[in-house]
Amino acid sequence: MNYRLKYITVLSLLFLSSVLVMQPAKAATLASQLSGRILLQVQSHGEAWYVNPNDSKKYYLGRPDDAYNLMRQLSLGISESEFASWNKAAPSWARGRFYLRPQSHGEAYYVDLNLRWHYLGRPMDAWLLLRAQGMGISNTDLAKISSAANSTQSAVNTSGPSDHITSLSWLYKLENFKLALPLKSSMNSAYAASTKTFYYTGNVEPASAREQFYSIFFNKKAGDTTVKDLVAYGQQTALSRGWTKDQTAEFLIALIQYIPYDTAKLNQDPMQPNYPYETLYHDSGICSDKTFLTVAVLRELGYGAAILDFPNLNHSAAGISCPVGDSVNNSGYCYVETTNYFPIGVVPPSISGGQAVASQDSLDNLFNAAHLSQMAIFQKTTGLTYQGVTATKKIVTDLQAKKVWIEAQKIILAQKNNDLATKQQTLANQEAQLNAYQSSGNTSAYNNLVSPYNAGVIQYNTELEAYRADLLVYNNNVNQYNDGLKALYQQ
Repeated sequence: MNYRLKYITVLSLLFLSSVLVMQPAKAATLASQLSGRILLQVQSHGEAWYVNPNDSKKYYLGRPDDAYNLMRQLSLGISESEFASWNKAAPSWARGRFYLRPQSHGEAYYVDLNLRWHYLGRPMDAWLLLRAQGMGISNTDLAKISSAANSTQSAVNTSGPSDHITSLSWLYKLENFKLALPLKSSMNSAYAASTKTFYYTGNVEPASAREQFYSIFFNKKAGDTTVKDLVAYGQQTALSRGWTKDQTAEFLIALIQYIPYDTAKLNQDPMQPNYPYETLYHDSGICSDKTFLTVAVLRELGYGAAILDFPNLNHSAAGISCPVGDSVNNSGYCYVETTNYFPIGVVPPSISGGQAVASQDSLDNLFNAAHLSQMAIFQKTTGLTYQGVTATKKIVTDLQAKKVWIEAQKIILAQKNNDLATKQQTLANQEAQLNAYQSSGNTSAYNNLVSPYNAGVIQYNTELEAYRADLLVYNNNVNQYNDGLKALYQQ
């Protein structure tokens, strides 16, 4: 959804509170003490600043619209269930932070130092409310706190206000998630106008050409904290759910995997990749676009990451540092498909129209990239090692074993069903014969057939009951297998 913010000019409007008196302290200590606070520069013109707990730097809250946009950029997403549980009092670690409710209408809130919620409605309302929360600080003490790269007294967002909301939606652990991500048209335009070509002299492509070309797309512009904010949102969500670091990576990778594939871009000539900001802004991308974004997110999370190229298929994927035994071609990087949802480490059976395609018919060779042909690795970085592939392999192995059991049991049940059908027909024939004997008055023949008929009925019913029990076990296993496939591919 696009919207415009109305600028309101504020003249001679100044709120002063008592000047904060402090003992001399180191800059880092002072920033830590003031984390999450709104500071008013009382020895100047009452300029307002916010000390961000994420980086312990101060951000200038200029005009109402500038301050409002900055608040939304620094906000962390919160689910409706979390919001309801925090409504009376937020947890202590939430103090001094901004939050967005992406599952509602993107409402913004501030948690004050007393853990109370404050709704940040219109820009002017939010600006006045935050100033009312402010505490005075001297110029000397304010100077001890480092300024954010995009924070000056003349403007907060040198690339313009956030005037675009990308509504992201995805699944993780079969749970639906949504995030309203505020972005800037001006920032997107700046990236669109940036170089997307690597030039070299001579007729022979330098050995490092591909490496240098890819490096272009990891150059961030001043003021672009989008990947950092996305990771902060993922970490906050993980904290609220007790997820591990690896699960946080899975969560954010799933977000990227569910970004729609830009099929139309396949016809672009020449085809140029997008910067991560552009991919998020347009909520679409091809393999290279989504791979760049994935690698940027993994690096921000602290993982070693790389770009995996498959030139024969004109396809790329991300790589995440993992144990060598789990990695692609013993490279130390596990495969991360970005064009469709796949668990980390699982290699898609095929690529069609630029997108990875899963196969419900076979679970074989899901961790083998040989069918993707030649592979090259670029933009290698080191860091944390992802450990989750072992668990995924066990899930796949268990599913394979269950499928083998199902196929074998299917044959056994079919034979039992045929045997029961044969016995049922025999009993039906015997019953017809009994009726004929009874009608003709042939008591001797009737009595001779009654005993084997009754024994046959008892045997049939016993076998039918056992068959039904076996069928129930079979169907339960089929359901478990189908649920396992659904969980594996989230389909």
